[in-house]
Parts: sequence; structure tokens; C-alpha cells
Amino acid sequence: MNFKQKFEPKGNKILHGAGQSIEQFKKYWEVVKGNNPLIYMVYAKIDTLIDKLPKRIKELQEISYDLIPQIGLTFVSKTKGNQCKEIILGQYDKEINFLINYLKEIKTPVFIRLGYEFNEPGKYNAEDFILTWKYLVDLFKKNKVTNVAFVWCACTAFSRDLSQIMSYYPGDNYVDWFGNDLFSARHFKNNSDALTEEFAKEAETHKKPLMIGESSAARTGVEKGEESWQEWFNPYFKWINTHNVVKAFCYINWDWAKDWKQPEWGNCRIEENEVISKKYAEEMKNKRYLHYQKMEELLEKLYY
Repeated sequence: MNFKQKFEPKGNKILHGAGQSIEQFKKYWEVVKGNNPLIYMVYAKIDTLIDKLPKRIKELQEISYDLIPQIGLTFVSKTKGNQCKEIILGQYDKEINFLINYLKEIKTPVFIRLGYEFNEPGKYNAEDFILTWKYLVDLFKKNKVTNVAFVWCACTAFSRDLSQIMSYYPGDNYVDWFGNDLFSARHFKNNSDALTEEFAKEAETHKKPLMIGESSAARTGVEKGEESWQEWFNPYFKWINTHNVVKAFCYINWDWAKDWKQPEWGNCRIEENEVISKKYAEEMKNKRYLHYQKMEELLEKLYY
């Protein structure tokens, strides 16, 4: 399945990504050594872009300049709340222009999940979100940025029906990829979650590849070894490999109690269980996955 969208892998291939701290990325890297991730996940807030994003990009570049950043950019400020109206009014143009000029200098593709998980209840007003999205993308186009792909990334777990999610859609001309964040196994296991399936079909309808922008073995963890594998990891990779619209996945290699103060999600660090680490490394040998490689080689396998 090929839609020929920006940086979509050609053929029946899937981009391999991970994050979301440099320490845990390195540990993940060691588990899958030889089939390393080519995407590294970073995060930024609209009001702290200038101070914090370069530090995050520098971290990944210290591993390799050939790693692709996948940036989750939120429009919610910790102190000011939702900033959509301010963005539309131009009050964050300094930050946006900094982002534009900074990313233009990066020699790799960049994925940006603008306002990721936009459908979380109370997070954004749909009309304001669409106007904000268009405002940002128009500025990127005006400045002739060619190395950025825009990922419209929901989290279907937050919604009850597709129409509510699609009310945030800015239009095909403004979106390169669809995205969905998947955590609990019930949202993909045995293709039993209706909304997850509908959203994947909607991506196909709009001729957009689907990125799993965030995923982690939430509420399962790794500590039960084979049982954990059968409960979460096996269904997860089965879901990916039976949905040809999926062209990228990113795994968060965290212990949620230690790394995010969210103990109910469990320890999802794949290196901390021998059964999981071995099975995960074996899964990464699947020829469908595209792994880390020199950028000139990778670009030949992607659409522009």
C-alpha cells in the first residue's frame, strides 16, 4: 500500500522508532542492536521551543546525525493553558520562526505531530485547533521548508466515535500522515476496538500513511515475561503487520512509575526482562521494518 506521502516508506515497509528519553533510547538501542530505530521521539511546548528543543535535538545528534526526529509539539503551556488563540494572533511567531529556521538546517527528514492527542477531552476547541494547524503549516510552506512532514495524531482511546475525532481534521492539503497513540492492549488486541479500526480505515480513505506516534506496554509491562509478551507485544506487532496502512511505529521504553510517576502503567522497559528483550529483538528482524542506516541510503526508500 503506497500513498506517496512525504517520507512514507516505499512498498510494504514500516519505519522503526523509539524514545522518549535519551537514557532509555540507548538501552533500547542495545537490545535491538543491528536493527536499531531510525526515529527518535522528542517533545516541545510552543512557549519553550527556543530554550529546550535544540538541547533535545543535540542529544539525538550525539548518537547520530542520521537519526530522524519525531517531534511532539503541544499548544498547551504549563502556566497559560491552551495557546491556540494566541498562536493564531501571531503572538508566538518568534517561536514558530525559530522552529522553522532551526529545522531547515537539519539534514534529515523531520516528523512533527502538531498538537498531538488533540482529541483529549478539554484540551482543544476543534475550530481553534484547525485554525492553529493551518496557521503553522502555512508558515512552513511560506518559508519553503521541505524536510518536514506533518502528522495529525489522535489518541483514539480518548474518543467514543470517529466523527468527534474528524471534527479536528484540517484537510488533506495540510496533513501528510495520520497518527494514533496506542497504549492499553484492549485498543488493538484481536482488532476488537471499533474506533481504532475505523480510524485506520479513515487514514486509508484519505490516502495517508498511519504512524503509531506513541506506544508502550501500558498496564501490562514486561515483568511477567512470556505472559506479558502474549498479552501486549504479540498482539501489538500483529496489529501493525496486519494493517498495511501502518507505515511507522514508535515505542516508549519507560518504567512509567520511575520515569513519569504513573505507576499503574507499569515497567515497559524491554531491556529489563530477558524473555521480552529476546523476543523483541527477534521481532525486529522482520524484513518489513526499516531500521537505522545512513541517510543517503534511507532516502532512496522514501517518498518525497
